[in-house]
Amino acid sequence: MLSELLKQPRALLLSILFHAVLIGVMVVNLSFVDKPRQIRAGQLAKTVQAEMIDSKVLEDRKKQKQREAERKAAEKKKKKLEAKKRADKKKRDAEAKRNKDEKKKAELKRKKQAEEKRKKEAAEKKRKADEKSKADAKRKTEEKRKADAKRKSEEKRKADEKRKAEEKRKAEEARIAEEKRKAEEARLAEEERKRVEAEQRRLAEEEQKRKEEELRARMLAEENQRRLNTLREAYILAIKEKVERYWIKPAGSVKMPICEVLVNQGPGGIILDVDFGSCDGSTATYRASIEGAVYKAEPLPRPGDPELFERELKFYFNPSIQ
Repeated sequence: MLSELLKQPRALLLSILFHAVLIGVMVVNLSFVDKPRQIRAGQLAKTVQAEMIDSKVLEDRKKQKQREAERKAAEKKKKKLEAKKRADKKKRDAEAKRNKDEKKKAELKRKKQAEEKRKKEAAEKKRKADEKSKADAKRKTEEKRKADAKRKSEEKRKADEKRKAEEKRKAEEARIAEEKRKAEEARLAEEERKRVEAEQRRLAEEEQKRKEEELRARMLAEENQRRLNTLREAYILAIKEKVERYWIKPAGSVKMPICEVLVNQGPGGIILDVDFGSCDGSTATYRASIEGAVYKAEPLPRPGDPELFERELKFYFNPSIQ
């Protein structure tokens, strides 16, 4: 029996666990009695019998699992056979369909060839009929052409005679009209010549008048520009002199270069902003003294002509000439 249990480790493990539990129960039972009781031979036999029953149950379960695996393998094999049968049937059906389609195509090809032959024969018959019809039509057309040519020749002869008579009449009328046209052209040419001469004289007089007016306007513009230039120079000079009057030389300043002063002013000579252009070699103190003088000179002098007012002014501050 022990050799059988060693062949089945799982059954052996379960048996050991069972005996451990049994021993535990026995120990617990002994703790509740006054004196230990002896285990009878019948109880031991029952324990051994229980172990044998557990081994048999495990063996039956193992065999049942094996039978279940064999059943599943048989079912799998059966399914594979059925799938193969279905695939074979599908292949046979496809082959039968292909043969049927090929027969159908062959029948359609035969019918198509027969239809093409029938159409070709019908076309040939129609071609011959058309050729005969065209020949008849050509003959009738030729007969009609000759008749029309004869009729047209006679009509042309009569038309030529009529045309020549009409041309002769028209030539005479044209000669008379041409003489009248030349006379009228000569009259109109003379009138046009006189009109052109008058127009040329008028244009020459207008051109001379325009040149005289342009000369006067240019002279006035130059004179006005000279006046404005003079007034602008005086305007800038007045601003510069007023700023220089309010300027105070910074203490300790040695180098005082010429600076380009940019002034942004509003109406009435109100100072809006002061900036500097070229002012090489200047110090911040020197530029601040110039800026302070500009603000002290507010309002700036007005120009001699309102046209000279500029929001952005530029002048050169040169302390060396003071």
